[in-house]
Amino acid sequence: MRRSAVTERPLRIMRIIARLNVGGPAIHVALLTQRLAAPGCESLLVAGQVGADEGDMSYYAESLGVQPIILPALGRSLHPLRDLQVIWRLYRLMRRFKPDVVHTHTAKAGFVGRVAAWLAGAPVIVHTFHGHVFRGYFSPTMTRVFLVLERLTAGMSSAVITLTEGLKREIAEEFGVCPPDKIVVLGLGLDLGRFAAAPRRAGTFRAAHGVPTDAPLIGIVGRLVPVKNHRLFLQAAALVLRQEP
Repeated sequence: MRRSAVTERPLRIMRIIARLNVGGPAIHVALLTQRLAAPGCESLLVAGQVGADEGDMSYYAESLGVQPIILPALGRSLHPLRDLQVIWRLYRLMRRFKPDVVHTHTAKAGFVGRVAAWLAGAPVIVHTFHGHVFRGYFSPTMTRVFLVLERLTAGMSSAVITLTEGLKREIAEEFGVCPPDKIVVLGLGLDLGRFAAAPRRAGTFRAAHGVPTDAPLIGIVGRLVPVKNHRLFLQAAALVLRQEP
């Protein structure tokens, strides 16, 4: 897509995510929307409603000056009638905003967003896999449904993004979502400024808990949900303890 004339309108990017619940994807899309609102770009974020049993990270987007458009029906679960309504609303929004790029994140938003973008004739349609839902999230039947939908919408996509080479291999080879040459590996871009003081705090935890400076110290950061596999971390910690008593 070439944009050489100075008088052309800004590049318009619409980003769609199922919901801004606590997690890496919410931080990622908020930062992308903020940083891609530079001169020459218009960036719009569309999100669904966060569930009552989930932590809400909308405040983070708002702290960056990002005001997402909320579509309450755009959530995690599949619901045929509601999903058709969401596709229609996204289609109408795209016809008004006229995005040059539609970039979807997470499984449900990836389906309804890419279908709406295809119907609206968006020039570029991109989807990012922040992981996948083909193992450990849903029942076997729902997993098969999501896999069929992913294969269908991959055909509508200009490109697919994964965060790691390993995820690329799973998406392309294990699950056959799309050919590997359609996948681009891009690591997460996150603001590391708040961690800049970490070296100055080195040793604080060890001193507070009496951990020797030469003793291995391991940890894990993640939600307390089965898919994060904290059990594996505990097994790894036990292995380290046996090797370094």
